[in-house]
Amino acid sequence: MPKVLELKPLKEKHLKLIMVESEFPIDWWFEAPKKIKDDLVWNLHLISKEYLQLIEDLITKYKPDFGAEEKPTNWDEFTNSKNPLEELFKTKSIPFKHVDIDENAQDYLSTALEEHRSTIQKLEDRIRGILEKQGRVPENDELFQRLVLWKEYLQNDYDQQENEVRYSVREAWMMMNILNLAKKVEGKNLKGLFICDLRHFNGIEKLATDLDVDTEKIKIKRTIKTEEVKEELEKDIVLEL
Repeated sequence: MPKVLELKPLKEKHLKLIMVESEFPIDWWFEAPKKIKDDLVWNLHLISKEYLQLIEDLITKYKPDFGAEEKPTNWDEFTNSKNPLEELFKTKSIPFKHVDIDENAQDYLSTALEEHRSTIQKLEDRIRGILEKQGRVPENDELFQRLVLWKEYLQNDYDQQENEVRYSVREAWMMMNILNLAKKVEGKNLKGLFICDLRHFNGIEKLATDLDVDTEKIKIKRTIKTEEVKEELEKDIVLEL
């Protein structure tokens, strides 16, 4: 049975949601760009021991009743079979869940934009064909100019609609999942630790306010130990085959 998006305040429970910035940005698309899919580092989805220590320290400090994390794109395709964050919460006997838009809802919204994607691809192929045939950008070619303008218009419209899902729609689904998780946890005064992309802080906070949920935001400061990086890069890499 398809899930229905429904946001209602918790009954007889009070929730404080501690939002923690994810170690790296969590990007989302209906279809990840090819250059992203081919990015080895992006696909590894590693989490540093320093970040894990931070989360463990926050668990000790806040003693959350549950944990949640914004589900990264293509989580099921990750190289790592286990999520270190999930394992950490498990060792603390704290319920943990990935939250995101329902797959059926995502498929429905994606299908609605399929014609846009198809038309954009056809326009790109047509534009590329003209450029390859002439070997340059044609001057005073009204048809070529119209093709480029159509492509830009459709791409902008597509990006706006995808952006609406990326933020407003997904944030509502994530909040509903968080509330559902809170409903399953015993206790009347609950605390939840929610790890998500910094770009969702404002949207989640607004939804939380409307739903009588208190919030606290924790942003992380990133530093790179350049000396350690240089030292490591200067080492010879030996492969034993």
